[in-house]
Amino acid sequence: MSITSATKIFTGNLKKSLIILLGLIATGLAACNGGSESLSIPAQHWNEMDVRIETHPNPPLAGMSEIVVIVTGPHGKPAGDLTVSLRGNDSMPWVQAIQDGFIGVYRRAVDIGGGEAAVVQVRLQQGAVQKVLLFPLKLAAG
Repeated sequence: MSITSATKIFTGNLKKSLIILLGLIATGLAACNGGSESLSIPAQHWNEMDVRIETHPNPPLAGMSEIVVIVTGPHGKPAGDLTVSLRGNDSMPWVQAIQDGFIGVYRRAVDIGGGEAAVVQVRLQQGAVQKVLLFPLKLAAG
């Protein structure tokens, strides 16, 4: 067998091995996807501000979940002059969210209840003016 023949065989086997390895990696990455899609929660508008929330985990589980409230004013500038409080339903007490710097982000772990769905109540206070926004959530099974 010549060196050229041996090189062709080795190169061919290397290509096949590389293709198989890439296929296994792609399959493994697809299997790592938990199968649950993250929840997209539409933003709401109040007093020239856009208010959106994120949940951790996403989608949220029944019980305690971290709620992150992101408030931006005109031109996307952060709104940092608010007091933000949260609760999972009307029977629960309001809990004040912690302001994360002066970047318009407020966060707090809140008991959002159980079942298949929940409504997170977000109370925004700016001076003497306040507004409660309702954010319906579909809870993850499990």
